Amino acid sequence: MFLFVQQWEILKGKEVEYTDFILKKCLPIMAELGLNVIGAFHMIIGSGPRISAVSLADDLSNLQKGIESAEFIEMTRALRAFVHRYSNAVLKSTGRVGVDGYGIELGTWRFNQYYDLIQGAEAEYTQFLQSEHIPIFARLGIRIKAEWQVVLGTGLRILLEGITASPVDTAKAMMSNDFRQLRHELLSNYVRNYSSRILAPTGMVEVTYMLGEMTRAL
Repeated sequence: MFLFVQQWEILKGKEVEYTDFILKKCLPIMAELGLNVIGAFHMIIGSGPRISAVSLADDLSNLQKGIESAEFIEMTRALRAFVHRYSNAVLKSTGRVGVDGYGIELGTWRFNQYYDLIQGAEAEYTQFLQSEHIPIFARLGIRIKAEWQVVLGTGLRILLEGITASPVDTAKAMMSNDFRQLRHELLSNYVRNYSSRILAPTGMVEVTYMLGEMTRAL
């Protein structure tokens, strides 16, 4: 399973035109190309571009076909009239976290952790992730949804994706001793170049999804 992640900043003064373009042009074109957009997020805390759009693909060949199409290239060119700092990356599931049923989760927030694995520590990291990190995060109110590795594009190599119901849950978790101890062990033994982000849903994908479901129900 693969993710195609696009990131950008909205140009000041272009917010209305940008929203109209995303809803009327971008999302329909992505759907026609088989690029299944499953989330759009606004970064609340962290570094990097503020907007992230996430598409899901079962295999790399279909994803590559979509992003190499003339329609996608033209849509991306048109998008740049409303945004700057555009970038994209292709990520593949590492297999360390199950991704069965991965898709849209309405109204959820993300607590994402980014890092590089220390060479030679992968086996010990896998044991730590599955036996300690994931269960303790679950008790803290953060469900680990998936783990991804960047295969094309720039940036840190690993994305550990967490799901929360609200930013309050994330804040409580981050202030806990359990979180501090887990982070210390992670940084001391398994990873480097660690960072994290809290992301809120923009609502655009959710609105489009719900309208589609209502239309199919008629």
